[in-house]
Amino acid sequence: MPPLAPGQPPPAERAPRRSAAGLAALAALAALTPACASSRSPAALRAAQRLVAHARGTSVFGPPGQFLGSELPEVGSSGLFPVRSPDECELAILAGGEDSFAARMALLAGAQRTIRIQALIFTGDEAGLRVAEVLKQKQRQGVDVRVIVDGVSNPSLQTQWMYFDLKQHGIEVEGYEAVGLQWINEVPLPLITPRYNPLLPNQRYHEKLWIVDAGTPGAGAVLGGLNIANEYFRVDPGDLAHYWRDQDVVVRGAVVHDLTAAFDRNWTHFKAIKTRGGALTDAAWKVTRAVLARTGKPDIPFSRRGRLVRAVAALEARAVPGDFHPARCRFFQSRPRLHESYILQAYLKLLDMARREVLIANAYFVPTPTMAMAIREAARRCVRVVVITNSAVTNDTPGINLLGRGYYRELVAVNATAPVKACPNRDAGVEIWEWQGRAPGDARQTQGLLHAKFAVVDRQLGLVGSHNLDPRSERLNSESAIVYDSPDLADQLARSFLERDLAASRRITDAEAASFEHPASVLRRFQKRIARLFEDQL
Repeated sequence: MPPLAPGQPPPAERAPRRSAAGLAALAALAALTPACASSRSPAALRAAQRLVAHARGTSVFGPPGQFLGSELPEVGSSGLFPVRSPDECELAILAGGEDSFAARMALLAGAQRTIRIQALIFTGDEAGLRVAEVLKQKQRQGVDVRVIVDGVSNPSLQTQWMYFDLKQHGIEVEGYEAVGLQWINEVPLPLITPRYNPLLPNQRYHEKLWIVDAGTPGAGAVLGGLNIANEYFRVDPGDLAHYWRDQDVVVRGAVVHDLTAAFDRNWTHFKAIKTRGGALTDAAWKVTRAVLARTGKPDIPFSRRGRLVRAVAALEARAVPGDFHPARCRFFQSRPRLHESYILQAYLKLLDMARREVLIANAYFVPTPTMAMAIREAARRCVRVVVITNSAVTNDTPGINLLGRGYYRELVAVNATAPVKACPNRDAGVEIWEWQGRAPGDARQTQGLLHAKFAVVDRQLGLVGSHNLDPRSERLNSESAIVYDSPDLADQLARSFLERDLAASRRITDAEAASFEHPASVLRRFQKRIARLFEDQL
């Protein structure tokens, strides 16, 4: 185990793609790597056209035959979940991270049988340590607790010690191994790893699931964009860099079975990949447990900041949101490692189903050819498509901002076409807004990153999940999302989008879009070219 750095506040963590050092390494490598944008090759463009065409005239609630499953024979369409009726699905919109924390902790407090948690990031900061404390309490009470984290996205020493502490108290944490050996499970081995792929370590586990007491009348779950860390739950309003806008929903009913099935097959996958290293990581933990049996469990001195501990306690004591509405719904999981694209297809179907309006909030908006085609098609049918994504001020990854901005012009150019100009509704077409983290009346910026990933269609349909509209979520990351059909729920999310999110954003002009596509600055052009080299990996 690595030594703890006592007395230091736990650093905020990010996925590897958000790391400045990682981007610098990519930039250095770019000098030695030929330009390659495989998602925009002629073959990829033809595949995008076929996918968009396949979505036309279909429904997100349609039968399995309206979806393209995996071409892997052993997978096929088995990953697609069923449509749930309003009797089987109730949802409540959570206004932000504060409400999500209150809802999550209330579910934990009432847990009687099982707790299942998956997150890309589960940080050992004040919020994460409070969650871990309750998980240990529930484990002692006989609740079966299982956790999945992403193996390479949680590097801080305090976080790794938190995982160790959970495991020494009997809680299994997949994505973590004793003495930091989880990296062994990430390395594909020639002639041993099924369907050997040297890029396998770049296929990350980006899902966010929080499931309690599945299979019982009191079952409930939370899903959406939030990981587990102070920034997601908005613990410290004074720390703008870690005070984020995000979106979750809480669900009840038989649809919780589907979320649980997704978690269980992820769990099975994580257990299975350990055989790549000859079960070395399991052997390491067996040795560690033997040592603990002789020495006893160590008391780990976690570092906490008192004012943030109090802030977390206040969030946990908040009234729990409970405005549930029955709705037809469908849970989706996409696993690109198994050649699945169900959430992308859900977006394409929603855009095709739209008749008046599509509202999209997405943290990392780098439209792939598939999404760009679908958005332009909707605009040509006189649909108003409004996209909010991060600005250069709020985006935590400059490379993503450069890439996304480079495609604005090809989207807004549809507004000048004859079909859009002929639309009877003057607001038809594509609008791109960038999140500023401040409303017009604010004297200064009051919020940091927009991390939400959701869409609202015709104030009737909604999608909330972990899926970014970028090449990484489309081609690499495993993701989850839920789609619902409810005017009440859709109107709630639409009002939040229009009254709160849009008010803290600024619309991009045609001139700005053109300048982003062809930057005047030599440095900007160079930076954009470097980012384009790794577009499919960011």
